[in-house]
Amino acid sequence: MKKQEKVSGLTDIELCLSLANNSNIAELAFTEIYNRYSNTLYAFILRLVNNRNDAKDIFQETFLKFFTFCKNGNRVSNILPFLLKIARNLCLNYYRDKKSVISFDETTGILQSVIEIEKNEVSQMIENALALLDFLSREVFVLHHYQNLTFSEIAEIVGESLATVKSRYYRGRDKLKTILAPFLKNDY
Repeated sequence: MKKQEKVSGLTDIELCLSLANNSNIAELAFTEIYNRYSNTLYAFILRLVNNRNDAKDIFQETFLKFFTFCKNGNRVSNILPFLLKIARNLCLNYYRDKKSVISFDETTGILQSVIEIEKNEVSQMIENALALLDFLSREVFVLHHYQNLTFSEIAEIVGESLATVKSRYYRGRDKLKTILAPFLKNDY
């Protein structure tokens, strides 16, 4: 049996522990983790920061922090939520460091650009609307709607109560409906 086949059958805990080895099994384990979770993780980050270059930087930093954590002998029993939590914290840092405020004129410009989007670009319209949500509401909406996580799983990742997570989700969903309603009711 090839080493890669052995690694592909390992659990998350076993993969994490394999990263502490100084052998090529650690490299194979990291590759397996990357193959399992990279697409989901990158999509999550991109939806939160809405910028491909910044998303790539945060994505790489997330895996680097995860690798360092496991390399030090720490165990992770469920890797995806752990990666999402690291990414979430890095996204929060990104917004804290960015400290940009969207002016009313810029917001109006975003909404006007949304009006001009053609019918076959509904997903882009939703992405633009998501960008108008506050970070915490957008995060919960993305984790629930795009990552298919339960509210309980989200509460664990963001470190908030179940009630707070549900409140953020429903508030964000209602705001998205309000933003998108004028554009969707006439054409769709």
